[in-house]
Amino acid sequence: MKKTSAVSAAKAALAVRAGKAVLEKLPIEEKKLKLAAALLDKTNLKRLGFVAVSGAAALSLGGTVLQTRLTRAALRKELKRQLTPVNKKLEELEKQNEELRRQNEELRHALRRKD
Repeated sequence: MKKTSAVSAAKAALAVRAGKAVLEKLPIEEKKLKLAAALLDKTNLKRLGFVAVSGAAALSLGGTVLQTRLTRAALRKELKRQLTPVNKKLEELEKQNEELRRQNEELRHALRRKD
């Protein structure tokens, strides 16, 4: 039991030292640097890791949702662009169909009159 707590304490100390090393390289005033180092000493690293992972997961999910929406919007725009000429052609064919039906009806009436 003591071995485990010693290992975790050593890991925590290493993490704090690493955090302090990073802080020292940043362009921060001396007073703020001491405050940040003290805060790092008091921080529960497990909670900090959980918050960091949760935040990363939320950002990733948000990015995925945004990418999906943008992809759908692009697809919708492309389909709309491609459908415009198809719809025009369909309208032309419907007009031709209506004209041919009208001519067909006239020919049937003409045939009935002859009989």
